[in-house]
Amino acid sequence: MKIYSRWKDEEVKNLFKFVEDGRKNNIPLIKLFSDYAQKTGRKPNSVRNYYYIEVEALNEDKSRAKRLGIDLDYHKKVDQKEFSEEETKDLVMKIIKMSSKGISVRKACLTLANGDITKMVRYQNKFRTVVVKQKQLFDDCMQKFSNSSTKVLAKRPDNVISFKNTKTMLSDSDINSLFLGLVKLVKKQASDEATKNRDAEFERANQMLRRTLVNLKQKEDEIKSLQQNFKLLTKENEKLSEEIKLLRVKNASLLGQSKMQGLKKFANRYRAKNISAN
Repeated sequence: MKIYSRWKDEEVKNLFKFVEDGRKNNIPLIKLFSDYAQKTGRKPNSVRNYYYIEVEALNEDKSRAKRLGIDLDYHKKVDQKEFSEEETKDLVMKIIKMSSKGISVRKACLTLANGDITKMVRYQNKFRTVVVKQKQLFDDCMQKFSNSSTKVLAKRPDNVISFKNTKTMLSDSDINSLFLGLVKLVKKQASDEATKNRDAEFERANQMLRRTLVNLKQKEDEIKSLQQNFKLLTKENEKLSEEIKLLRVKNASLLGQSKMQGLKKFANRYRAKNISAN
């Protein structure tokens, strides 16, 4: 088993529950890792790497998985098989063909993956890699398709496939409008983000204030309780002092009476002795 810094059991359960719920809703793992990272303040790569290490560890220690309530059927590590050159060409040709019918690359990949989101993301990433890093292969596929089609396709830098039809030129007014729209959009996003952050800060501050007020109230109640107990103890002390004084007076009185009785007895014995002597 690999040696790694293990998270607390509760956080491990939260992570795997988050992934399990996401997979049931066909959410890609990469998005789940990103969402969980944002939720917990961790880095997406850190979450992803730990998840896969923990999957391997739990498969080796099924008793721990059972103790944590983790169903490993939802967390099987899949080793992705690399695309062969023929498979890559076949995939690219299919996507180009579907795109020629007005279908987006994302929709085409989802269709080819039969609705499997994980496969769809894999196909989409592979296609984009070919467009950006394997330009010769992509150009060959485009040429092959154009030779077998009456329509000619053109590739654009944003990985979107479009047809060469009529070329539309934008006027300066259109460009200015687009620019202003973009500026407004950026400002709105920045404003929304600032508002979101501000609201989050306010909420954290309010929570801290509420906790502080609760703690102060508890301390105030404790002080009042101590003051009441002190008053009761003071009264008890005064009562005991009075009782001690009374006991002392009583003891002094009893002692005086005892001495007087002793003196009387001595006087009587002395008087009786003198009478008998005479």
